[in-house]
Amino acid sequence: MKRAMIPITFAYLLVMAAVLTFPGLTRFNTIEPRVFGIPFVFAWYVMWILGALVVLLLLYKAYDE
Repeated sequence: MKRAMIPITFAYLLVMAAVLTFPGLTRFNTIEPRVFGIPFVFAWYVMWILGALVVLLLLYKAYDE
């Protein structure tokens, strides 16, 4: 699992950078629908940041010995 976590982390962060910047974000840049009372575009950012937290925690656990 140790060897697989670095490419998985790198791929996730690369995709995250692509969908949270200009060309990738235009498809999701809407106010409606609201998710838990916040506009969708903010929920989109929160989802990706929480996903990065999970991926980085898994990477940390893989290398924590």
